[in-house]
Amino acid sequence: MRRRAARRAACDDAYSDARLNKAEAFALAAGLDPLSDDGPTRSVAVSNAVLAGIAAADSISCRTLRQRSASGNHADAIDLLRQAPGQAQDAGAYLIALVNVKNKAQCEDRSPSMPETKRALRAMEALIRIARTT
Repeated sequence: MRRRAARRAACDDAYSDARLNKAEAFALAAGLDPLSDDGPTRSVAVSNAVLAGIAAADSISCRTLRQRSASGNHADAIDLLRQAPGQAQDAGAYLIALVNVKNKAQCEDRSPSMPETKRALRAMEALIRIARTT
């Protein structure tokens, strides 16, 4: 079975700026108590890191390619980032790291481990740094 073509939407610098602002707000929330011994608190931190990373990824693809993923499939956003020029291509790997821990943080009864939390925070920070400099 062939994969359906990814849906994309056109976007501009204003949209990119808005998504970066939202990424920074989610990042602020992710940093409130990310390394807590309390698993649910870590889950909230990682969930916010994931949301920050997704928003930053939208900002990056919008700024560099003038389009963003408009599907609910994160693989489409990752594929789009891989088409971006320069360091923006690296953003795909950081988004993968966040998507890999998303369900554990948001949907499962277990919480991200301390190492998973640290990786998620580093990936989020990298995506925001790329979005700021793109």
